[in-house]
Amino acid sequence: MFSRTTFVIFCLVFIVFGYLFYLNPEEVVFTLYEDRFLSLSPALIAFGAFVIGAFFVFLVTLFVDTKRAFLLWRSAKQLKREEVLRERYGQALEQMMKGNIKQAKEAFAKILEKEPRHFASYLSLANLHHLEGSCAEAIDLLIKARAIDAENLELLFDLVKNYVAVNDYPLAVETLNHILDKDPANREALRKKRDLFLKQGDWREAYEAQKSVLKHSKEKEQALAEEKILLGMEYKLSQELAQKGDFKGAEKALREIIKEDRDFIPAQVALGDVLLRQGEPDDAGQLWLRAYESTANPVFLERLESLYLSMANPKRILQLYLDFLKKRPENTALRFFYSRLLVRLEMIDEALEQLREMELSGIYFPELSILMGQAFHRRGDSVRAIEAYEKALESQKMRAPAYLCSACGQAEPEWTGFCRSCHSWGTFSISLPQATQVVPAIPFYNYPLSP
Repeated sequence: MFSRTTFVIFCLVFIVFGYLFYLNPEEVVFTLYEDRFLSLSPALIAFGAFVIGAFFVFLVTLFVDTKRAFLLWRSAKQLKREEVLRERYGQALEQMMKGNIKQAKEAFAKILEKEPRHFASYLSLANLHHLEGSCAEAIDLLIKARAIDAENLELLFDLVKNYVAVNDYPLAVETLNHILDKDPANREALRKKRDLFLKQGDWREAYEAQKSVLKHSKEKEQALAEEKILLGMEYKLSQELAQKGDFKGAEKALREIIKEDRDFIPAQVALGDVLLRQGEPDDAGQLWLRAYESTANPVFLERLESLYLSMANPKRILQLYLDFLKKRPENTALRFFYSRLLVRLEMIDEALEQLREMELSGIYFPELSILMGQAFHRRGDSVRAIEAYEKALESQKMRAPAYLCSACGQAEPEWTGFCRSCHSWGTFSISLPQATQVVPAIPFYNYPLSP
């Protein structure tokens, strides 16, 4: 079809040319050079101009078509090369998924030999080195990949991960700052920066980073969680004030925290400690008493117990235990702490009675046997004491009731306001098994103790 059309067009051109040549028989004289002249028909001039124009069009079309064909050929070649690379990369990933780390590393290395700018292979090979603990090699690979795509977030976060693994915190912070320069609202970078400062113990910088996290937290639930973390950091800074001897400043800061969140347990514990150090034991006792009544966290029992025993007022703490048990007779931790206090006060018969009742009610945990062993030992009954200790040892657990983080399950022998494992605040408490039967009420004792 194309050749017929072309032929028809050329025939028409020749017809038109013949027609014009017939109508214009005269000639036009062209001076070529001094005495050299050329006589041509106007029709021939028009035809020559047409032919020359057509020739140039042909040349341009030929050039464009040749260039297009070359680009198509090169594109097809590139596509084929990329297809081969994708196939090899897929095979390398398959080896990695199967756990064949050595084969996967070799496969990724071969891809990079063929294509030194294969970005994904750099990342995958760096991850394999990280898994093997070769973080320095991983960093080298990621730096090479950064020359290909300097702003890739996955690469930058992988760099941070490896810098942290080799304890190069300044470079990790520098990389996170680079991310935040481009995107100040990147909460993942802000959280990692905060966690890095926490790891280094730099609470002031961590606090500033956390303020930025909270500023860019839009979801209500997430904002509440971040606000609690910020309160925890304010609590930590108030503790630093107390350690420096600025008790008034620490008290003011802690009261502000409690005002913002009355359920923030670490601040209530610390405020009582600060009041004690300022010589205000009664205020500390009242604060911890209100806190225990509202939260039932055993840390306040321990604080109250230590406070009143140090004040030589055991009757007060015993009475508090009895009052609490009237309100919460099913509370295992409360009964256990009460029994432990009885042992400390050498009220062995009453303590053993409580411990037996707990045991008979279906409650058992190793600490119960240990406390019973201590009671028998103080009574002088070595045989029963040994039996109780052996029973506890069979369970292979901690000697004292452990404080557990309700967020991640981390165990600590003593109460702490901050979980080092999941970075949560105020999540530690003691949880002991509940009775399978009703525990008898605590009888009233007339304790023969000096006030």
